[in-house]
Amino acid sequence: MERSSSTEKSPVEEKVSYDHQDKGSSHTDEQILPYSPSTTSTKPKLPIAWQVVIIVLTCLCTFGNHWSNGLIVSLKTTIIKETHINNSQFATLVAVTNLVNTFLCIGLGFCIDKWGGALFSVILAFFHLSGAMVMSGAATNNLNSYPLLIVGKVLAAIGDGSLDNAQHRIFSTYFAPGRGFAFSIGAIWSVANLAQFTGQSTANIITVNLGSYAWALWISSVIALFSFLCAIAVFFLDRYLRAHYNVTDQTNGKQHTGKSKAGAFKIKAIQHLPLTFWLVVAFAVFENAGVQSFVSISTQFAQQRLQKGAVIGGWVSSFYLLLPAGLTPLLGIYVDVYGHRITFLFLSGLTFLISMLLLKFSHTVPTFIAAYVFYALSQAVTPAPQVEIVRNIIPDPQYFATGFAIKKSVVQASIVIITTAAGRMQDLSATDSLDPAVTLWLVYAFVSVAISGTLLFVSYAWPAALPAARLSQVSPRDKPDEIRRLAEKKGVNALVKAAEETDEPKLKQKERLLKTPTVGTAVLRWIYSAIALGIILIGWVMFGIGVSWGVHGNVVAGTVGE
Repeated sequence: MERSSSTEKSPVEEKVSYDHQDKGSSHTDEQILPYSPSTTSTKPKLPIAWQVVIIVLTCLCTFGNHWSNGLIVSLKTTIIKETHINNSQFATLVAVTNLVNTFLCIGLGFCIDKWGGALFSVILAFFHLSGAMVMSGAATNNLNSYPLLIVGKVLAAIGDGSLDNAQHRIFSTYFAPGRGFAFSIGAIWSVANLAQFTGQSTANIITVNLGSYAWALWISSVIALFSFLCAIAVFFLDRYLRAHYNVTDQTNGKQHTGKSKAGAFKIKAIQHLPLTFWLVVAFAVFENAGVQSFVSISTQFAQQRLQKGAVIGGWVSSFYLLLPAGLTPLLGIYVDVYGHRITFLFLSGLTFLISMLLLKFSHTVPTFIAAYVFYALSQAVTPAPQVEIVRNIIPDPQYFATGFAIKKSVVQASIVIITTAAGRMQDLSATDSLDPAVTLWLVYAFVSVAISGTLLFVSYAWPAALPAARLSQVSPRDKPDEIRRLAEKKGVNALVKAAEETDEPKLKQKERLLKTPTVGTAVLRWIYSAIALGIILIGWVMFGIGVSWGVHGNVVAGTVGE
């Protein structure tokens, strides 16, 4: 079958190798990445110790961000009481972060690709720090200003939404797929979960003992300042490492110079995204959005089920973060070595579904604890495989930032939709119960299992139907043989150019051709993108409706004794 191809050749298409030779490949496929003569002769290889330092500092850039996110969620009952708002208005406060980033993260993803992750880590961490300070001021001296909390949330959201993109860009520069990239992503989420656990579990303790939730917010601001300083350290460390060591940019196989490059954000990039990518986006719309948004009610849900106060609820709802904190780096190592990315997508959806089933159909304390354990497992196996799979299924890594930004934007909109709807359902409950809202998460979980299960089945039963999905499953060691087998089955060998016609190795050509969308599916790809845009627009509409519900919700809340 003929395949679409671009006449432009991306920097990644010009690379030869990534310091890694696939076993069983031919000599032609095992060319080594050439460095510029001056750097090769004067600069040593980057030591592992410095790689560890860059991982630690980069992970700490979002420590304040995730501390703050857990804080607001845990303080839901207190914030609603002190600011005299209802559940719909609180849902708006939570959703505004996601709403801001439905479109913003696409533009910021382009900027991060153009000017580098290190620089934008500083800029985005500063926005988060500014927002954290405004939110702290909103609660100081009994001001309790809901509008000011919204302003602070918007400022923080500008930084929060794309700070992880900047981290991914840094790690994708220093680590190749199968060579530490998944581990670094796992490390990010390990630190993130620790930060959220600490912020969420201590928020009500600080509030009770110091007499005001403003203290919890100001401590969060100090943590945000620490993360901002870490981002500055990453920026200067990146410059130092480029100046003193031989650092290869693993996104394009060239020497990492830190110079601006041509932008990768193009509308036509949609034509380079295969069906597998859109299926992964559809999965993330339900599983990723469902898992992330459930955090917004976790503390209050624990209070209702256990019949305990905010302090106990905060502690119990935070314990599900400890398992991901310890497990995500190990899962990253497993993905780096063995692959099985779609398998982990299916497992994350399945554990999420089991968790929601237990919460929906049983009200005993042991079942509640079991549900949160399964929810913790879902949290643990979600991040690294999703980031890794997006990087692996796109034929031209030049469009990685665009693809990841599209996925994240749609997920943010989906979070707005489910969070706003859940807040409204709780407001309409005569007892202020969250039980009706659990049905929403149950539906999200079921759909995510159906999508990931289909992907997993096809990758084994009909691997040639979705070759990008199949290649994301195999280990780096087996990938060359799998590429040759699929290339023979799909008939792409005839399209491979001779060595004198291109610098791209034959094996890399075959892999790119296998992942490239087939000719004749352009209309379908535009339909997929239109659906994604529709979800984003629905997210905005739901946010506006949520604001309207919040105004009306005061009357409803008054009638039910809130």
